[in-house]
Amino acid sequence: MKRFSQRIGAVEAPTIIQLESISTPLRNSIWNFLVSLFEEGESGWWHISELSSQFFFKLPVDELPSYNHRRQEWLKKQLYAASWYAVYDYIEFVVEWYERSKVRQRYRKDQLCLVFNRIFEEELSGYRFVGGELVPISSQAEVSAIESALSTTSATGLAGAHAHIVGALQLLAKRPDPDFRNSIKESICAVEALAKQLGTSDSQGLAGALTELAKKVPLHGALRAGLLSLYGYTSDEGGIRHAMLEEPNVGYDEAKYMAVACSAFVNFLAAKAQAGGILAAAK
Repeated sequence: MKRFSQRIGAVEAPTIIQLESISTPLRNSIWNFLVSLFEEGESGWWHISELSSQFFFKLPVDELPSYNHRRQEWLKKQLYAASWYAVYDYIEFVVEWYERSKVRQRYRKDQLCLVFNRIFEEELSGYRFVGGELVPISSQAEVSAIESALSTTSATGLAGAHAHIVGALQLLAKRPDPDFRNSIKESICAVEALAKQLGTSDSQGLAGALTELAKKVPLHGALRAGLLSLYGYTSDEGGIRHAMLEEPNVGYDEAKYMAVACSAFVNFLAAKAQAGGILAAAK
């Protein structure tokens, strides 16, 4: 939420999304939340600093300070000196190891992700937790499309499509050097895997799957043609898989678009398949 001074124009609100940097306010907000997690009794910082030293920073645990508050200072020094991507790495570490930190558990893993996402949104970070991975996606609509695809494919036995979406996110989230080309490939493969699983033995790829769906549920001709056109763009000799992947300027925008578009594609096909009773037979 914008402050009063920003709403009336007295102070200019920040507008630049942070992708390869972390501003001081963002770093401070992250640290303040960590303080709320581990500022507990005499041992909160003791345990998380020991876990961090051993499993994240890979430093000798016997060289840690002897007092709880000194360990807090030690950890703060480590994080404030860390690169932008190392801070995000550490956030993922905290989410994964929080339950083993021996502090009073006030958050589940998914709740921690939500709190961090709120911080990222408020401070204009370009990253969000999606399916447990920190990925360079900031739009809630885009996050929702991908999370819905992950949830649907997991719940309905579409293991191939699910694995490819996860793979696309992991490659997109790779820090500090994301693998955009292979992320695009994984996004496309998610659609192909779904089409193969939904289609009958005599159907051909996505066209066959859509034909099978059209026998069971209403599917507007123009929409069907549009879906086939998008799929053709990603798959034929002039499409993303071939020509686009050879271009030197394939980057974040293209990879993010394909992750979101292919997830939405998967959501649509899965919903139609469920409505037509095809998905149950395809498990």
